[in-house]
Parts: sequence; C-alpha cells; structure tokens
Amino acid sequence: MQLVVLAAGRGERLWPLTRNTPKCLLELANGMSVLDMQLQSLKEISEISEIIFVLGYLAEQVEAKLIHYANLQLNIRTVYNPFFAESNNLISLWYALPYLGDNFIVVNGDDVYDSRVPQGLVQVDGDKDVVMTIDRKEKYDLDDMKVITRGERVLQVGKQIAPAEANGESIGMIRFRANGASRFKEILNQVVRLPSGKTVFWLYAVQELINRGYTVNWYECKPGDWAEIDFHPDLDLVRGSLTENYAALIKKWSQRD
Repeated sequence: MQLVVLAAGRGERLWPLTRNTPKCLLELANGMSVLDMQLQSLKEISEISEIIFVLGYLAEQVEAKLIHYANLQLNIRTVYNPFFAESNNLISLWYALPYLGDNFIVVNGDDVYDSRVPQGLVQVDGDKDVVMTIDRKEKYDLDDMKVITRGERVLQVGKQIAPAEANGESIGMIRFRANGASRFKEILNQVVRLPSGKTVFWLYAVQELINRGYTVNWYECKPGDWAEIDFHPDLDLVRGSLTENYAALIKKWSQRD
C-alpha cells in the first residue's frame, strides 16, 4: 500500500513562522517537526510499502530532511508541484497520479496523528474500496472539512456544509483501493480540466465520486488522536496538549543517536 502526503503549500496562515520554513518542518517539541512525527507514526505500519511526498514551497528543505530517513528503511519518493503558489492541493494529488497503483492512502501534509489512526484505516474491511477517516465532535466551525454521514456511508463532504447540518469532520486521510481507486483517478483527471480545478481541495473529487453514485464509507478516529495545523492557535494547541503516545514519540526522538 502506498501513502501520499500532500505537502506543497506555502502555509501563509502561519506566517511569519513559515516565511522561510515549510509548514511540515515547523518544530513541535525537542527538535521533532511535523514531518518527523508523521514519519515516526507511519514507519510502524508494515503494510505501507511507499510514502510519496508531493512538495512545492521550499521543497529543497524538505528533501534535505528526508535524506535522514534513509536509515529507517522507509521507501520515500518525492514529487514536485511547480504550480504550488497558484493552485490548491487537488493539483498536488494530480501530480502524484502517475506513481499510484490501485491501493493507496492520501493524507494532508499538515496533519499530525497517532499511529493508531492510519493503522486503523489500513485494517478497515478490504471490501470497502473508499474509506474516509472522520472524527465527531459536539460542534463544527466554518473552516472544518465537514461531512454528513448516514449509516456506514458518507453523503457529503465540504467546508460549505452548514455546521448545524454536519455530523462529522474529515481529517483529510482517505484510503482508496481496487475499483474505487480507479474511479477516483478517472474523476481526478476530469476535475483537473475544469476552470475551478486549480483552486479546489482534493476532497472536491471525492464529493464528485459520491455524486456519481460510488459508495464512500467512513472510519472513525478520536478527536484527540489527530490535529490539523492551519493557524497559530493550532500549532500552540499541538505543542501544548500532545497525547501520551505523541509524548512517547517525542521522547524517543529526542533520545535518538
């Protein structure tokens, strides 16, 4: 199974911290960055055979960092999105398409997560071709990537969903396999040709998959097992309230040779 990390963006909402540093290299604690935490979580999952990073903004800094992971026996590939400054992450995912097979996970590059989250997604019933990782909380805000679910299916996903109508939130991590992977790649190739193709989130293509009658299931994680870093308060929250497993990872990282 492959895993694609979309990490090309400039992270302007975190300026000045990201003015000279890509978001994924921001420090969380004891020298451990967002990227370090992601890879420390992913390296524990034996089913993941390759990790593909789609880069753009200050890509050379991320590539230099990834060199240090060669001794962890992680199979890492980098793909460059030359239009990172004028496009949204759907274009980044489109650039990864030539390297994707029929079994892969896509995750946003500004997510940090306990290893139990991707591990749980990997282990979801293999008969479910498209599985979206969600959490549920008491209330949602306008910037959340909200979802509406019914039974085992996701009916809608998008920020435009009214907070009062949402009953879940997409964390930006979805597994595709078999026919679901093929159908999704076909739709992505179509959406990228639209006038809006450069400006929409990659989950727009997932909604289009749903609109065409394809079943998208969900897998639920706990809100405390992941975090998205978009704004300064998000970064402060992650730095100040890491779960015990995150703290263990940071301790392990700080003791590395």
